[in-house]
Amino acid sequence: MHDNRKHVLGEFDQMFRDFDRFFDNLTGAGRLVSSTNRAWSPPTDVYATDTSVIVKIEIGGMHREDFSVSFDQGVLTVSGTRLDPSDKLAYQRLEIAYGDFMTQVHVPWPVDDDKIGAEYNHGFLYVMLPKKKIETTRIPVKYTDEGENDLSE
Repeated sequence: MHDNRKHVLGEFDQMFRDFDRFFDNLTGAGRLVSSTNRAWSPPTDVYATDTSVIVKIEIGGMHREDFSVSFDQGVLTVSGTRLDPSDKLAYQRLEIAYGDFMTQVHVPWPVDDDKIGAEYNHGFLYVMLPKKKIETTRIPVKYTDEGENDLSE
């Protein structure tokens, strides 16, 4: 009976991975937050303030060495592994994801790369991406009389 239960749970696990892959493929293009098919994706909030873009990721039970954070060409990537410390014989309910995870946030705003900061607090990772000030170049316009239209000068 115990082996049969493991087999059934394995089939349910595969079915949920197939559902996840289906919905990832269905909604993958153009999303602000994306995930990979090989890893689970933690719940992620992205919001903007006047000065920063804040990415808040729920990854409880982690240690500093369990995840990494990088920012390259407008894409914030957070990845790692959450290990299950307990030895379970049979599941009554399984909702907490373990194993490899990855989430990517495509930031459409210019970011000041040198001032990016991150903080892990009470199971949440906060990544602060300061908005880069965009300098506007003012172009002087030369006024000419109606009869003059030579712009080759």
